Amino acid sequence: MIGDETSPGRLDRMLRALPEGAILRGVFISLLVMSLAIVYLDWLEFAESEAETARTERTEPLPLRRPEPGDQVRPYLPKTQPVGPDRGAPTLPGYDGPLDGDAMGEVMAFRDAGGGVASAVGRIGIGTATDLREFLAGREEAGSPIETLFLHSPGGSVDDALAMASDLRTSGISTVVPDDGYCASACPLVFAGGLTRRAGDASWIGLHQVYAVDMPGLEGGDDVDRSISDIQQTIARAQELLVEMGVDPAIWIKALQTPPAELYVLTEDELVASRFVRPFPDGPQFIGPRRPSDFRIEGPALSDADEPPTGTPSAGTPAAGPVPQQPLADEPSAGAGNAA
Repeated sequence: MIGDETSPGRLDRMLRALPEGAILRGVFISLLVMSLAIVYLDWLEFAESEAETARTERTEPLPLRRPEPGDQVRPYLPKTQPVGPDRGAPTLPGYDGPLDGDAMGEVMAFRDAGGGVASAVGRIGIGTATDLREFLAGREEAGSPIETLFLHSPGGSVDDALAMASDLRTSGISTVVPDDGYCASACPLVFAGGLTRRAGDASWIGLHQVYAVDMPGLEGGDDVDRSISDIQQTIARAQELLVEMGVDPAIWIKALQTPPAELYVLTEDELVASRFVRPFPDGPQFIGPRRPSDFRIEGPALSDADEPPTGTPSAGTPAAGPVPQQPLADEPSAGAGNAA
């Protein structure tokens, strides 16, 4: 009956008031907007991937402004070197090839300049440690052992760099990053192995995080937990090496804070304070950078703990700090010949 009919609800009245086909058009527009958003996000991911590929595969030198204290993070270039108006071509004894183009992307090559001096140029690849060991053995057999190794490298395999550093120290070989040289990523670990270590003007010595790389024939690259564990072990080995080489491992905090795509370029003061640069060999009593236990609090100030004379440690007590072979006053000033 007419009196029993109920009036349409509010939503029903709103739907009836819409023009014919409005709902279908709204659904179509919503789907179109969603599709465009997905295409845009895919394009962003593709653009980021292309930019990353361009950075990692680039072999042409990249113009970059010189790092300054407080402004030291720059893009990491794994197969080339930075250039700029204040940077020239480094002088590498024994190496007469071009340094632009593919030189830095090739596996590290060793060149003997004679007189106990050699240069190492290029990327540290899997097996480069073996190449260095064979090169040094060959020079030893030829009666012209290497005493100083110049480095110009974008880094590479950390495992090989650790082995190279140990071999250099065992052989008593000093390391040099020349004027306008580039020593990045794993290369500073090799540099740390030098008996003495020098960095030239406008040289770049830079650190960043250790990262995993998928290698053909190696299993476990896709295992996240295993990759993280391997990286942590590698970081520990790198810091352990720095301690053994007499470099303050606290400097590695800068590496941990810097993403793999970037590079933290050390300043001259940081190179000297961390002992990355060391103009004289450490004395026989040197046991590494000071430990927190070597200091004590006296009132509001932090002061050195009592130490035995620097000549010979007391029985059963290790020397609390480095014992230079020459008086400190005989060493050159911190700024002499060193640059970030």
